[in-house]
Amino acid sequence: MHKRDYLVKQFEEFAKVLAVLVGLKRDNDFHGMNELINSTALKYSQTEIIFAEGLDNETFLNTLIHEKKLTDEQLKMLGDLLYEKGDYYSKINIDKELEASNCFHKANMIYKFILHHATLNYSLDMHYKLELLSKMGIE
Repeated sequence: MHKRDYLVKQFEEFAKVLAVLVGLKRDNDFHGMNELINSTALKYSQTEIIFAEGLDNETFLNTLIHEKKLTDEQLKMLGDLLYEKGDYYSKINIDKELEASNCFHKANMIYKFILHHATLNYSLDMHYKLELLSKMGIE
């Protein structure tokens, strides 16, 4: 029971971080977005976002699951942060399409893994993100 309470609290705190990200995005505070994404990834997944971005796609999930030993919950949070980092790259004024695509692709990989293999409850948020990624041509 205590683990469940802890997880609920973690997801509630994480939801607040995502709400702050929405506000930073609305205000075009890209520096703030980047800083919050970086610090949040480390806090909730013990993984630096730049490390996740730099992993090759073939070993990406294996590294996170078997070497970093991320839980399903941590994977979901990292997937959400990679999605937001992709959005960040797509909104800044410099040429970052490849970086955005990389983040979106990795988020998509995590979401699909969770959908098919994880123990988490179905997430409507993840469903909508998967649909958006599909419409963007991310498979």
